[in-house]
Amino acid sequence: MAVRQKQAVLDIAYKHFKEFGLPLDIEYKSYLDIVGPKEALHAISVKRSFKAWKYLLHALKLKHPELGKKPEPAPAPKPAPKAKEAPKPSSKAAPAEEKSED
Repeated sequence: MAVRQKQAVLDIAYKHFKEFGLPLDIEYKSYLDIVGPKEALHAISVKRSFKAWKYLLHALKLKHPELGKKPEPAPAPKPAPKAKEAPKPSSKAAPAEEKSED
C-alpha cells in the first residue's frame, strides 16, 4: 500500500462527501448510487488502500471532522414585543365614585 495512493483515495472521497453532502455512515452501494459509477471510487482501490469501506469512513472522520458535524439550523427569530395596552379602570373605583356623587 503506497501512502500517496491512500491519500489520493482519501482526497477523492472527501471531495465526494463534501460535494454531495453524504453522511459518514453510508454504505458503499448507496454511495455508488448517489455519486454515480463513473465518478465513484472503485471498490478495488478502496480495498487496496484501506482494506474495507468502513476503514475509509473512519479515516475520513479522523482527517476531516467537519464532515461529521451537521449544520445547526438558524435560530428562529424572536417575536416582536407587543405594544402595551393602557390599563383598564378597575371595577372597584367605579362604585366609589358613585357613592361620593350622592
